[in-house]
Amino acid sequence: MQIARQFWSDQRGSVSPFATVLMVTILVIGIIPGVSTLRDHIVQKYGDMAVSLESIDQSYSFTVNGVTSEYVDSNSLTDPDGDAPAGLDLTISASGE
Repeated sequence: MQIARQFWSDQRGSVSPFATVLMVTILVIGIIPGVSTLRDHIVQKYGDMAVSLESIDQSYSFTVNGVTSEYVDSNSLTDPDGDAPAGLDLTISASGE
């Protein structure tokens, strides 16, 4: 416990408040675009997953005692490379002030 008190009261390695503010500012400026990019990628992945779940082919056909039952799923969705998922518009339009 005495060693912890010595470290707590030690002033030899202190950092000036200006340096602390500067480091925090640089970190925040770097974190904001990173979090925004992460958000866009998460939305893209959820949209891709929604398109893939909607695109599951649910067609079936079976025969029991000579009676055939079938269903043909005609749903065909596409999600081209590079486009927003499932027709989502991720752009923000400018508004007049």
